[in-house]
Amino acid sequence: REVRVLLDTDRTVIYQFAPGKLGEVVVEAVCGQWQSILGIKSPQALFVEGSDSFYRSGQVRAINDIYTEDLTPCHREFLEDLQVRGSLIVPMIGKDSQLWGLLIAHECSGPRVWQTAEQELLQHLAAQAAIAIHQAELYQESLNAATADRVKAEQLAKTVIELHNTQAQLIQTEKMSTLGQLVAGVAHEINNPVNFIYGNLSHASEYTKDLLCLVELYRQHYPNPHPEISECSEEIDIEFLTEDLPKILGSMKIGVERIRQLVVSLRNFSRSDQAQKKGVDIHEGIESTLLILQHRIKAQSDRDTVKIIKEYGNLPLVECYASSLNQVFMNLIGNALDALEMGKRERVMNAPSLGASAAATYSISQKQAIEPVEINGSTKFLIPDFPYPCIRIRTELIDEKTVGICIADNGHGIPKELISHIFNPFFTTKPVGQGTGLGLSISYQIVVEKHQGVLKCVSIPGQGTEFWIEIPLN
Repeated sequence: REVRVLLDTDRTVIYQFAPGKLGEVVVEAVCGQWQSILGIKSPQALFVEGSDSFYRSGQVRAINDIYTEDLTPCHREFLEDLQVRGSLIVPMIGKDSQLWGLLIAHECSGPRVWQTAEQELLQHLAAQAAIAIHQAELYQESLNAATADRVKAEQLAKTVIELHNTQAQLIQTEKMSTLGQLVAGVAHEINNPVNFIYGNLSHASEYTKDLLCLVELYRQHYPNPHPEISECSEEIDIEFLTEDLPKILGSMKIGVERIRQLVVSLRNFSRSDQAQKKGVDIHEGIESTLLILQHRIKAQSDRDTVKIIKEYGNLPLVECYASSLNQVFMNLIGNALDALEMGKRERVMNAPSLGASAAATYSISQKQAIEPVEINGSTKFLIPDFPYPCIRIRTELIDEKTVGICIADNGHGIPKELISHIFNPFFTTKPVGQGTGLGLSISYQIVVEKHQGVLKCVSIPGQGTEFWIEIPLN
Protein backbone atom coordinates (compact mmCIF):
# COMPACT_ATOMS: atom_id res chain seq x y z
CA ARG A 1 0.00 0.00 0.00
CA GLU A 2 2.82 2.40 0.89
CA VAL A 3 4.53 1.65 -2.43
CA ARG A 4 1.32 2.34 -4.35
CA VAL A 5 0.84 5.62 -2.49
CA LEU A 6 4.45 6.72 -3.01
CA LEU A 7 4.28 6.02 -6.74
CA ASP A 8 0.68 7.26 -7.03
CA THR A 9 -0.22 4.23 -9.11
CA ASP A 10 -3.41 2.19 -9.49
CA ARG A 11 -2.11 -1.18 -8.38
CA THR A 12 1.06 -2.61 -6.79
CA VAL A 13 1.69 -6.35 -6.57
CA ILE A 14 4.39 -8.80 -5.56
CA TYR A 15 4.68 -11.71 -7.98
CA GLN A 16 6.49 -14.84 -6.75
CA PHE A 17 8.08 -17.32 -9.11
CA ALA A 18 7.15 -20.95 -8.54
CA PRO A 19 9.32 -24.04 -9.15
CA GLY A 20 6.90 -25.16 -11.88
CA LYS A 21 5.48 -23.33 -14.86
CA LEU A 22 3.16 -20.98 -12.99
CA GLY A 23 4.01 -18.00 -10.82
CA GLU A 24 1.48 -16.24 -8.57
CA VAL A 25 0.55 -12.80 -7.25
CA VAL A 26 1.02 -13.17 -3.46
CA VAL A 27 0.61 -9.57 -2.24
CA GLU A 28 -1.50 -6.75 -3.66
CA ALA A 29 -2.55 -3.14 -3.01
CA VAL A 30 -5.18 -1.81 -5.45
CA CYS A 31 -7.54 1.14 -5.81
CA GLY A 32 -11.14 0.17 -5.28
CA GLN A 33 -12.31 0.81 -8.87
CA TRP A 34 -9.84 -1.69 -10.37
CA GLN A 35 -10.14 -5.46 -10.14
CA SER A 36 -8.11 -7.50 -7.68
CA ILE A 37 -5.62 -9.91 -9.18
CA LEU A 38 -4.45 -11.49 -5.89
CA GLY A 39 -3.79 -15.18 -6.43
CA ILE A 40 -3.73 -14.83 -10.22
CA LYS A 41 -1.27 -17.25 -11.78
CA SER A 42 0.63 -16.35 -14.91
CA PRO A 43 2.50 -18.84 -17.10
CA GLN A 44 6.21 -18.21 -17.35
CA ALA A 45 5.69 -18.57 -21.12
CA LEU A 46 4.50 -14.96 -21.03
CA PHE A 47 8.06 -13.88 -20.28
CA VAL A 48 10.22 -13.47 -23.36
CA GLU A 49 13.35 -15.56 -23.73
CA GLY A 50 16.17 -14.19 -21.60
CA SER A 51 13.85 -12.59 -19.05
CA ASP A 52 15.35 -14.64 -16.19
CA SER A 53 18.89 -13.42 -16.82
CA PHE A 54 17.57 -9.89 -17.47
CA TYR A 55 15.81 -9.65 -14.10
CA ARG A 56 18.47 -11.64 -12.24
CA SER A 57 21.00 -8.98 -13.21
CA GLY A 58 18.84 -6.44 -11.34
CA GLN A 59 17.56 -4.54 -14.41
CA VAL A 60 14.21 -2.76 -14.43
CA ARG A 61 11.62 -3.02 -17.22
CA ALA A 62 9.39 -0.03 -17.79
CA ILE A 63 6.31 -0.46 -20.00
CA ASN A 64 4.85 2.98 -20.66
CA ASP A 65 2.02 1.72 -22.87
CA ILE A 66 1.22 -1.90 -23.68
CA TYR A 67 0.02 -0.87 -27.15
CA THR A 68 3.31 0.79 -28.15
CA GLU A 69 5.73 -1.61 -26.46
CA ASP A 70 7.18 -4.64 -28.20
CA LEU A 71 5.09 -7.34 -26.50
CA THR A 72 3.92 -10.69 -27.72
CA PRO A 73 0.20 -10.83 -28.52
CA CYS A 74 -0.30 -13.35 -25.74
CA HIS A 75 1.43 -11.09 -23.21
CA ARG A 76 -0.51 -8.01 -24.33
CA GLU A 77 -3.83 -9.87 -24.14
CA PHE A 78 -2.98 -11.13 -20.62
CA LEU A 79 -2.23 -7.55 -19.46
CA GLU A 80 -5.44 -6.29 -21.03
CA ASP A 81 -7.38 -8.88 -19.01
CA LEU A 82 -5.73 -7.46 -15.89
CA GLN A 83 -6.77 -3.89 -16.91
CA VAL A 84 -3.08 -2.90 -17.20
CA ARG A 85 -2.06 -0.05 -19.49
CA GLY A 86 1.42 0.72 -18.12
CA SER A 87 3.74 -1.33 -15.92
CA LEU A 88 7.00 -0.92 -13.99
CA ILE A 89 8.71 -4.21 -13.12
CA VAL A 90 11.61 -4.54 -10.62
CA PRO A 91 13.26 -7.88 -9.71
CA MET A 92 13.42 -9.21 -6.12
CA ILE A 93 16.60 -11.22 -5.56
CA GLY A 94 16.43 -13.88 -2.81
CA LYS A 95 19.04 -16.04 -1.13
CA ASP A 96 21.92 -17.40 -3.17
CA SER A 97 21.25 -14.62 -5.74
CA GLN A 98 18.21 -16.50 -6.98
CA LEU A 99 15.36 -14.62 -8.64
CA TRP A 100 12.60 -14.83 -5.99
CA GLY A 101 9.95 -12.65 -7.62
CA LEU A 102 8.99 -9.25 -9.03
CA LEU A 103 7.72 -6.02 -7.49
CA ILE A 104 5.32 -4.57 -10.08
CA ALA A 105 3.50 -1.26 -10.32
CA HIS A 106 0.44 -1.15 -12.63
CA GLU A 107 -1.04 1.95 -14.20
CA CYS A 108 -4.57 1.03 -15.25
CA SER A 109 -6.19 4.36 -16.11
CA GLY A 110 -3.88 5.09 -19.05
CA PRO A 111 -0.32 5.18 -20.39
CA ARG A 112 2.42 6.41 -18.05
CA VAL A 113 6.00 7.46 -18.62
CA TRP A 114 7.99 6.07 -15.72
CA GLN A 115 10.57 8.51 -14.46
CA THR A 116 14.13 7.50 -13.48
CA ALA A 117 13.50 8.55 -9.86
CA GLU A 118 10.43 6.33 -9.76
CA GLN A 119 12.40 3.41 -11.11
CA GLU A 120 15.19 3.93 -8.54
CA LEU A 121 12.62 4.22 -5.73
CA LEU A 122 10.94 0.96 -6.74
CA GLN A 123 14.34 -0.74 -6.98
CA HIS A 124 15.22 0.39 -3.46
CA LEU A 125 11.86 -0.76 -2.10
CA ALA A 126 12.21 -4.11 -3.89
CA ALA A 127 15.64 -4.67 -2.31
CA GLN A 128 14.25 -3.90 1.18
CA ALA A 129 11.28 -6.16 0.60
CA ALA A 130 13.53 -8.97 -0.63
CA ILE A 131 15.63 -8.69 2.54
CA ALA A 132 12.52 -8.76 4.73
CA ILE A 133 11.13 -11.76 2.86
CA HIS A 134 14.45 -13.56 3.09
CA GLN A 135 14.59 -12.99 6.86
CA ALA A 136 10.98 -14.13 7.20
CA GLU A 137 11.79 -17.30 5.26
CA LEU A 138 14.83 -17.95 7.45
CA TYR A 139 12.69 -17.44 10.56
CA GLN A 140 10.01 -19.77 9.20
CA GLU A 141 12.65 -22.36 8.36
CA SER A 142 13.98 -22.16 11.92
CA LEU A 143 10.42 -22.51 13.26
CA ASN A 144 9.81 -25.49 11.00
CA ALA A 145 13.10 -27.07 12.07
CA ALA A 146 12.27 -26.47 15.74
CA THR A 147 8.79 -27.90 15.23
CA ALA A 148 10.20 -30.93 13.45
CA ASP A 149 12.74 -31.45 16.24
CA ARG A 150 10.02 -31.11 18.86
CA VAL A 151 7.79 -33.58 17.03
CA LYS A 152 10.69 -36.02 16.75
CA ALA A 153 11.49 -35.58 20.46
CA GLU A 154 7.84 -36.15 21.38
CA GLN A 155 7.68 -39.21 19.15
CA LEU A 156 10.91 -40.51 20.66
CA ALA A 157 9.62 -39.91 24.20
CA LYS A 158 6.34 -41.60 23.30
CA THR A 159 8.24 -44.54 21.82
CA VAL A 160 10.39 -44.84 24.94
CA ILE A 161 7.28 -44.79 27.15
CA GLU A 162 5.60 -47.41 24.96
CA LEU A 163 8.73 -49.56 25.10
CA HIS A 164 8.86 -49.21 28.88
CA ASN A 165 5.17 -50.08 29.16
CA THR A 166 5.52 -53.02 26.82
CA GLN A 167 8.59 -54.26 28.66
CA ALA A 168 6.82 -53.87 31.99
CA GLN A 169 3.76 -55.71 30.69
CA LEU A 170 5.86 -58.54 29.29
CA ILE A 171 7.82 -58.91 32.51
CA GLN A 172 4.73 -58.76 34.68
CA THR A 173 2.71 -61.06 32.39
CA GLU A 174 5.45 -63.66 32.45
CA LYS A 175 5.87 -63.20 36.19
CA MET A 176 2.14 -63.54 36.92
CA SER A 177 1.77 -66.45 34.50
CA THR A 178 4.58 -68.35 36.22
CA LEU A 179 3.33 -67.34 39.67
CA GLY A 180 -0.24 -68.33 38.78
CA GLN A 181 0.84 -71.76 37.59
CA LEU A 182 3.04 -72.23 40.65
CA VAL A 183 0.34 -71.10 43.09
CA ALA A 184 -2.33 -73.21 41.38
CA GLY A 185 -0.08 -76.26 41.47
CA VAL A 186 0.90 -75.74 45.11
CA ALA A 187 -2.73 -75.10 46.11
CA HIS A 188 -3.80 -78.30 44.37
CA GLU A 189 -1.06 -80.38 46.01
CA ILE A 190 -1.85 -78.92 49.45
CA ASN A 191 -5.58 -79.24 48.99
CA ASN A 192 -5.61 -83.03 48.42
CA PRO A 193 -3.99 -84.10 51.72
CA VAL A 194 -5.75 -81.30 53.62
CA ASN A 195 -9.13 -82.48 52.38
CA PHE A 196 -8.19 -86.02 53.43
CA ILE A 197 -7.25 -84.83 56.92
CA TYR A 198 -10.29 -82.57 57.21
CA GLY A 199 -12.65 -85.31 56.09
CA ASN A 200 -11.27 -87.81 58.60
CA LEU A 201 -10.98 -85.47 61.59
CA SER A 202 -14.69 -85.73 62.31
CA HIS A 203 -14.44 -89.55 62.30
CA ALA A 204 -11.32 -89.41 64.47
CA SER A 205 -13.18 -87.17 66.93
CA GLU A 206 -16.11 -89.60 67.07
CA TYR A 207 -13.81 -92.62 67.51
CA THR A 208 -11.88 -90.84 70.25
CA LYS A 209 -15.08 -89.90 72.01
CA ASP A 210 -16.26 -93.54 71.88
CA LEU A 211 -12.93 -94.89 73.14
CA LEU A 212 -12.79 -92.41 76.01
CA CYS A 213 -16.36 -93.32 76.89
CA LEU A 214 -15.40 -96.99 76.91
CA VAL A 215 -12.37 -96.29 79.14
CA GLU A 216 -14.60 -94.40 81.55
CA LEU A 217 -17.04 -97.34 81.70
CA TYR A 218 -14.17 -99.75 82.48
CA ARG A 219 -13.03 -97.46 85.31
CA GLN A 220 -16.55 -97.32 86.72
CA HIS A 221 -17.15 -101.09 86.62
CA TYR A 222 -13.59 -102.13 87.53
CA PRO A 223 -12.48 -99.63 90.14
CA ASN A 224 -9.61 -101.91 91.24
CA PRO A 225 -7.78 -102.87 88.07
CA HIS A 226 -4.74 -105.06 87.77
CA PRO A 227 -1.54 -103.39 89.14
CA GLU A 228 0.02 -103.31 85.65
CA ILE A 229 -3.03 -101.39 84.34
CA SER A 230 -2.86 -98.96 87.27
CA GLU A 231 0.85 -98.37 86.67
CA CYS A 232 0.27 -97.69 82.96
CA SER A 233 -2.67 -95.38 83.75
CA GLU A 234 -0.55 -93.29 86.07
CA GLU A 235 2.35 -93.22 83.61
CA ILE A 236 0.28 -91.84 80.72
CA ASP A 237 -1.77 -89.61 83.05
CA ILE A 238 -5.11 -90.86 81.84
CA GLU A 239 -6.97 -87.96 83.49
CA PHE A 240 -4.99 -85.35 81.52
CA LEU A 241 -5.19 -87.40 78.30
CA THR A 242 -8.97 -87.70 78.60
CA GLU A 243 -9.27 -83.93 78.98
CA ASP A 244 -6.63 -82.83 76.43
CA LEU A 245 -7.18 -85.20 73.49
CA PRO A 246 -10.51 -83.63 72.39
CA LYS A 247 -8.85 -80.20 72.60
CA ILE A 248 -5.99 -81.38 70.37
CA LEU A 249 -8.44 -82.70 67.79
CA GLY A 250 -10.38 -79.40 67.95
CA SER A 251 -7.15 -77.42 67.38
CA MET A 252 -6.27 -79.66 64.47
CA LYS A 253 -9.66 -78.97 62.91
CA ILE A 254 -9.18 -75.20 63.30
CA GLY A 255 -5.71 -75.45 61.74
CA VAL A 256 -6.95 -77.50 58.79
CA GLU A 257 -9.81 -75.05 58.21
CA ARG A 258 -7.23 -72.24 58.19
CA ILE A 259 -5.16 -74.08 55.58
CA ARG A 260 -8.29 -74.63 53.48
CA GLN A 261 -9.06 -70.90 53.66
CA LEU A 262 -5.54 -70.09 52.50
CA VAL A 263 -5.84 -72.53 49.61
CA VAL A 264 -9.15 -70.97 48.54
CA SER A 265 -7.59 -67.49 48.80
CA LEU A 266 -4.60 -68.57 46.72
CA ARG A 267 -6.91 -70.02 44.08
CA ASN A 268 -9.07 -66.90 44.03
CA PHE A 269 -6.04 -64.65 43.81
CA SER A 270 -4.27 -66.54 41.05
CA ARG A 271 -7.21 -67.61 38.93
CA SER A 272 -6.65 -66.88 35.24
CA ASP A 273 -8.62 -64.03 33.69
CA GLN A 274 -11.50 -65.06 31.47
CA ALA A 275 -11.86 -63.79 27.90
CA GLN A 276 -14.72 -61.66 29.20
CA LYS A 277 -15.24 -59.84 32.47
CA LYS A 278 -17.21 -61.58 35.20
CA GLY A 279 -19.30 -60.30 38.07
CA VAL A 280 -17.00 -60.30 41.11
CA ASP A 281 -17.33 -59.49 44.80
CA ILE A 282 -14.67 -56.82 45.37
CA HIS A 283 -14.56 -57.51 49.09
CA GLU A 284 -13.74 -61.18 48.44
CA GLY A 285 -10.67 -60.14 46.44
CA ILE A 286 -9.54 -57.73 49.19
CA GLU A 287 -10.03 -60.37 51.89
CA SER A 288 -8.06 -62.95 49.87
CA THR A 289 -5.21 -60.46 49.51
CA LEU A 290 -5.22 -59.65 53.23
CA LEU A 291 -5.19 -63.35 54.10
CA ILE A 292 -2.18 -63.97 51.85
CA LEU A 293 -0.37 -60.96 53.40
CA GLN A 294 -1.30 -61.94 56.97
CA HIS A 295 2.28 -62.87 57.84
CA ARG A 296 3.36 -59.29 57.05
CA ILE A 297 0.45 -57.73 58.90
CA LYS A 298 1.31 -59.48 62.17
CA ALA A 299 3.78 -57.90 64.60
CA GLN A 300 7.40 -57.87 63.49
CA SER A 301 10.58 -57.41 65.50
CA ASP A 302 10.76 -53.71 64.61
CA ARG A 303 7.06 -52.77 64.67
CA ASP A 304 3.68 -53.60 66.13
CA THR A 305 0.85 -55.43 64.41
CA VAL A 306 -0.52 -53.38 61.52
CA LYS A 307 -4.07 -52.32 62.30
CA ILE A 308 -6.37 -53.01 59.33
CA ILE A 309 -9.39 -50.68 59.31
CA LYS A 310 -12.13 -51.97 57.03
CA GLU A 311 -14.90 -49.62 55.98
CA TYR A 312 -16.80 -51.70 53.47
CA GLY A 313 -19.79 -50.24 51.69
CA ASN A 314 -22.73 -52.17 50.28
CA LEU A 315 -21.41 -53.00 46.81
CA PRO A 316 -23.04 -54.95 43.99
CA LEU A 317 -21.04 -57.40 41.91
CA VAL A 318 -18.53 -55.61 39.68
CA GLU A 319 -17.81 -56.83 36.14
CA CYS A 320 -14.02 -57.01 36.01
CA TYR A 321 -10.98 -59.21 35.53
CA ALA A 322 -10.73 -60.58 39.07
CA SER A 323 -7.12 -61.79 38.98
CA SER A 324 -5.86 -58.48 37.58
CA LEU A 325 -7.77 -56.47 40.16
CA ASN A 326 -6.48 -58.74 42.94
CA GLN A 327 -3.01 -57.95 41.65
CA VAL A 328 -3.75 -54.23 42.10
CA PHE A 329 -4.87 -54.85 45.70
CA MET A 330 -1.72 -56.89 46.33
CA ASN A 331 0.51 -54.12 44.93
CA LEU A 332 -1.17 -51.28 46.84
CA ILE A 333 -1.51 -53.09 50.18
CA GLY A 334 2.01 -54.51 49.80
CA ASN A 335 3.35 -51.00 49.16
CA ALA A 336 1.48 -49.72 52.21
CA LEU A 337 3.13 -52.43 54.35
CA ASP A 338 6.51 -51.49 52.83
CA ALA A 339 5.89 -47.85 53.75
CA LEU A 340 5.04 -48.79 57.32
CA GLU A 341 8.15 -50.97 57.60
CA MET A 342 10.45 -48.36 56.04
CA GLY A 343 8.92 -45.28 57.60
CA LYS A 344 9.26 -46.19 61.27
CA ARG A 345 7.09 -43.22 62.16
CA GLU A 346 7.35 -41.66 65.57
CA ARG A 347 4.70 -43.20 67.80
CA VAL A 348 3.23 -41.88 70.98
CA MET A 349 5.78 -42.12 73.77
CA ASN A 350 5.24 -45.10 76.06
CA ALA A 351 2.23 -46.24 74.02
CA PRO A 352 1.18 -49.81 74.89
CA SER A 353 1.92 -52.46 72.31
CA LEU A 354 -0.95 -53.09 69.92
CA GLY A 355 -1.66 -56.78 70.36
CA ALA A 356 -4.37 -58.78 68.65
CA SER A 357 -6.95 -58.07 71.36
CA ALA A 358 -6.16 -54.35 71.39
CA ALA A 359 -6.52 -54.19 67.63
CA ALA A 360 -9.92 -55.84 67.86
CA THR A 361 -11.23 -53.29 70.38
CA TYR A 362 -9.78 -50.16 68.75
CA SER A 363 -12.97 -49.01 67.07
CA ILE A 364 -13.35 -46.74 64.07
CA SER A 365 -15.15 -44.15 66.20
CA GLN A 366 -11.86 -43.49 68.00
CA LYS A 367 -10.17 -42.14 64.86
CA GLN A 368 -8.68 -38.68 64.72
CA ALA A 369 -9.15 -37.46 61.15
CA ILE A 370 -6.72 -35.02 59.61
CA GLU A 371 -7.55 -32.21 57.22
CA PRO A 372 -9.26 -33.25 53.96
CA VAL A 373 -7.26 -33.25 50.74
CA GLU A 374 -8.70 -32.61 47.29
CA ILE A 375 -8.04 -35.05 44.44
CA ASN A 376 -9.21 -33.64 41.08
CA GLY A 377 -11.93 -31.59 42.74
CA SER A 378 -13.14 -34.47 44.94
CA THR A 379 -12.51 -34.28 48.69
CA LYS A 380 -10.88 -37.36 50.18
CA PHE A 381 -9.55 -38.06 53.67
CA LEU A 382 -6.20 -39.59 54.43
CA ILE A 383 -5.59 -42.23 57.06
CA PRO A 384 -6.48 -41.14 60.61
CA ASP A 385 -3.53 -40.18 62.77
CA PHE A 386 -3.19 -43.33 64.87
CA PRO A 387 -0.09 -43.76 67.04
CA TYR A 388 0.18 -47.27 65.58
CA PRO A 389 0.92 -48.50 62.05
CA CYS A 390 -2.37 -48.91 60.24
CA ILE A 391 -3.93 -49.39 56.81
CA ARG A 392 -7.42 -48.22 56.05
CA ILE A 393 -9.46 -49.87 53.29
CA ARG A 394 -12.71 -48.19 52.31
CA THR A 395 -15.18 -49.13 49.59
CA GLU A 396 -18.25 -47.24 48.48
CA LEU A 397 -20.72 -46.95 45.65
CA ILE A 398 -19.88 -43.53 44.18
CA ASP A 399 -22.89 -43.50 41.88
CA GLU A 400 -25.04 -46.01 40.05
CA LYS A 401 -22.21 -46.71 37.60
CA THR A 402 -18.98 -46.56 39.63
CA VAL A 403 -17.36 -48.25 42.63
CA GLY A 404 -14.71 -46.47 44.71
CA ILE A 405 -11.93 -48.23 46.64
CA CYS A 406 -9.57 -46.39 48.99
CA ILE A 407 -6.34 -47.94 50.33
CA ALA A 408 -4.39 -45.67 52.68
CA ASP A 409 -1.56 -45.99 55.18
CA ASN A 410 -0.09 -43.76 57.87
CA GLY A 411 3.48 -44.36 56.75
CA HIS A 412 6.10 -41.74 55.99
CA GLY A 413 4.36 -40.51 52.80
CA ILE A 414 5.78 -39.71 49.37
CA PRO A 415 7.74 -36.49 48.70
CA LYS A 416 5.80 -34.00 46.57
CA GLU A 417 8.44 -33.96 43.83
CA LEU A 418 8.12 -37.74 43.31
CA ILE A 419 4.33 -38.02 43.12
CA SER A 420 4.24 -37.30 39.38
CA HIS A 421 6.65 -40.20 38.70
CA ILE A 422 5.19 -43.02 40.79
CA PHE A 423 3.19 -44.56 37.92
CA ASN A 424 6.17 -44.56 35.54
CA PRO A 425 7.53 -48.01 34.67
CA PHE A 426 10.67 -49.00 36.64
CA PHE A 427 10.43 -45.96 38.96
CA THR A 428 10.87 -46.91 42.61
CA THR A 429 11.83 -45.21 45.85
CA LYS A 430 12.73 -48.49 47.52
CA PRO A 431 16.35 -49.54 48.15
CA VAL A 432 18.15 -51.50 45.45
CA GLY A 433 16.98 -55.10 45.37
CA GLN A 434 13.70 -54.39 47.18
CA GLY A 435 11.58 -53.13 44.31
CA THR A 436 11.28 -53.45 40.52
CA GLY A 437 9.31 -50.24 39.93
CA LEU A 438 6.60 -52.20 38.11
CA GLY A 439 3.88 -52.54 40.76
CA LEU A 440 2.22 -49.12 40.45
CA SER A 441 2.81 -48.95 36.70
CA ILE A 442 1.07 -52.30 36.18
CA SER A 443 -1.68 -51.28 38.62
CA TYR A 444 -2.28 -48.09 36.60
CA GLN A 445 -2.51 -50.06 33.36
CA ILE A 446 -4.91 -52.58 34.90
CA VAL A 447 -7.23 -49.94 36.40
CA VAL A 448 -7.09 -47.21 33.74
CA GLU A 449 -6.42 -49.06 30.48
CA LYS A 450 -7.89 -52.50 31.14
CA HIS A 451 -10.93 -51.44 33.19
CA GLN A 452 -11.38 -47.83 31.94
CA GLY A 453 -11.20 -46.72 35.55
CA VAL A 454 -9.31 -44.12 37.57
CA LEU A 455 -6.25 -44.50 39.84
CA LYS A 456 -5.18 -41.43 41.83
CA CYS A 457 -2.74 -40.83 44.64
CA VAL A 458 -2.40 -38.15 47.30
CA SER A 459 0.32 -38.10 49.92
CA ILE A 460 1.40 -35.86 52.79
CA PRO A 461 4.97 -36.49 53.91
CA GLY A 462 5.01 -37.55 57.54
CA GLN A 463 1.27 -38.32 57.61
CA GLY A 464 0.44 -40.94 55.02
CA THR A 465 -0.50 -41.91 51.49
CA GLU A 466 -3.86 -42.70 49.95
CA PHE A 467 -4.62 -44.45 46.67
CA TRP A 468 -8.09 -43.98 45.26
CA ILE A 469 -9.47 -46.46 42.70
CA GLU A 470 -12.63 -45.99 40.67
CA ILE A 471 -13.95 -48.97 38.67
CA PRO A 472 -17.04 -48.94 36.41
CA LEU A 473 -19.66 -51.47 37.49
CA ASN A 474 -19.83 -52.82 33.93
